[in-house]
Amino acid sequence: MTADAEEASVTKVTDRHGLEVLPLNQCLSLLRSRPLGRLAYQAAGTPVVVPVNHLVDGSTVVLRTVAGGKLDVGLAGKPVAFQLDDHDPARGTGWSVLVQGRAEIVDDPELLARYDGQLDSWAISDSTEVSWLRIVPDEVSGRRLRRAS
Repeated sequence: MTADAEEASVTKVTDRHGLEVLPLNQCLSLLRSRPLGRLAYQAAGTPVVVPVNHLVDGSTVVLRTVAGGKLDVGLAGKPVAFQLDDHDPARGTGWSVLVQGRAEIVDDPELLARYDGQLDSWAISDSTEVSWLRIVPDEVSGRRLRRAS
């Protein structure tokens, strides 16, 4: 059986709106496929969404930020969400992956050594002291999007 035939024979799970629900392994693969996503959190009672580049380590999303900045100090232990998507307007298709969990500062020397050099941040110079933040997921969900017929 070819890979295409095998994929076609798999029953796809859909949500109540008819969107295809993506399995965890596909969500994680899609998270690895694009460098830039959106971090959502609450600051002073107001929702905030900022673009961030990231890497994926297992099922955690890892971000690099300025040490002592609002992201690492203000978000440690707090609920956050990370969202990534892509679409093809010509074909009317796309996907979206959402990671919901808690932010935690990475201070394990082994993890820090592993992450070092893996992520280039746009707004952080090489001389800036950085912190690593990771989102430990409570839930990872994804949907395949298709234009309604």
